[in-house]
Amino acid sequence: MSRIYFIMENEIAIQTGTTTQATRFQGHRGPDDKKQRIINAAKAVFLKYGYGRVTMNDLAQAASISRPALYLVFSKKEDVFRAVVRQMAREVAGDVNEGLGAIKSPMDKLKFVCEVWMVRPFDWLSQSPEAREVFESSHDFAQEAVAEAMSLFEADLKSVIDSFPRGTLPKGISHKRAAHLLAGAIAGIKKTCRNSAELRDKIHDLIAMIIRM
Repeated sequence: MSRIYFIMENEIAIQTGTTTQATRFQGHRGPDDKKQRIINAAKAVFLKYGYGRVTMNDLAQAASISRPALYLVFSKKEDVFRAVVRQMAREVAGDVNEGLGAIKSPMDKLKFVCEVWMVRPFDWLSQSPEAREVFESSHDFAQEAVAEAMSLFEADLKSVIDSFPRGTLPKGISHKRAAHLLAGAIAGIKKTCRNSAELRDKIHDLIAMIIRM
């Protein structure tokens, strides 16, 4: 169960539940609650229609606020989109943290982190033009947010690699460096894969090359 990266598979479920979530925020009047309501509503809109077709008016209507009120929180659509990307990344990191507790083997934990961040969204992105547009737009309009998401992915990888016994990494490679190299290699491999099963197999092969067990 994950949300991004970009973008995670069960965003379909999130998209269905976002309206309810946004409605729940309507009774609150604080600025942070309004901002969160906008982000929740915008996420559903972007995932349904993509990035290019969505306007600030669409986002205001989805959040049940006026367009001037939206501009008081976000000055342009790109800012809303960046906030959505950041939230989705945090949600993925939360899913990883929640799921790791039930997994005992460090190797299985490492595979789980890669599964949540990279494998689960693969087929969904391939099957949904709107999701693909959101993914591509995130690199065009939310590069800083995407970089932050990759940093979260690397941090999750490192936290698991830290649990491996000494001597499992190649000599001279720190845990942080190994996480960085693994994340970058997976991002590259992902571009060559036809489906999630192929991506998963290649990730497992890559892990076996890096981790000496």
